[in-house]
Amino acid sequence: MDTHERAGHEGPEFRWLERGTGEPIILLHGLMGQMHHWDAVLDGLDGGSRAIALDLPIFKRGEASLDALACHVARFMDALEIPRAVVGGNSLGGHVALRLALGQPERVTGLVLTGSSGLFERGFSSGVPHRPDRRWVREKMEEVFFDSSLVTEGWVEEAHRVVTTPASALRVLRLARDARRDNLEAHLGRIAVPTLLVWGRDDRITPLEVGERFRELIPDARLVSLARCGHAPMLEHAERFARVVDDWLEATRTRRAPAATALGGVR
Repeated sequence: MDTHERAGHEGPEFRWLERGTGEPIILLHGLMGQMHHWDAVLDGLDGGSRAIALDLPIFKRGEASLDALACHVARFMDALEIPRAVVGGNSLGGHVALRLALGQPERVTGLVLTGSSGLFERGFSSGVPHRPDRRWVREKMEEVFFDSSLVTEGWVEEAHRVVTTPASALRVLRLARDARRDNLEAHLGRIAVPTLLVWGRDDRITPLEVGERFRELIPDARLVSLARCGHAPMLEHAERFARVVDDWLEATRTRRAPAATALGGVR
């Protein structure tokens, strides 16, 4: 699988992973995540979709907000001449997908949300000590998973660097605060596209009750819960996650098609 870059006016603007051909599905990582966290899911999808994992510019210069990240996704779609796509994400990435679906509904034909913020979240940035050490960072990261062995020393080192570097730590705090303040409960009834919710039953950041609430509020939503799984199902159960997405894409294909037709058909 290749890592792609497309240059902007001031250097590389977009970085993404891509696999397969067909209907585009764009997957977004969380606040402390990375596009490579979708590697195994992209490998596990059946190839009937153009599956893309996009790198979000969380630590780059510019406005640190959900709307700015949603605009980045829209600009990426424009750059690759993708008029509309299924958009999904984990944690903050799911929140960004929701902001895009609410702000530019003509761009989104379906949603895939897993451990998404937007209703309730126990964030990574809560209770951060003035000088967090590696032990604290590891404990916070292990809360994300049912299987804490997934937290490697290299990942802890990278996260520790982020939260102890003033510029990146400030961006993390700003985005986390923006996500906490942006409660979407009153707006989710406007989501008119089919939505897949994939939740870990052992999620301690956005508990399963949050996924159930999303299902109640989004008109056309299906919830699948995974046992022995925490806040990042695409990492802990990538093969199962990919099968669930494939099955949902096939089951909702005719329901997604009318929206595309109403917008002038697939280009």
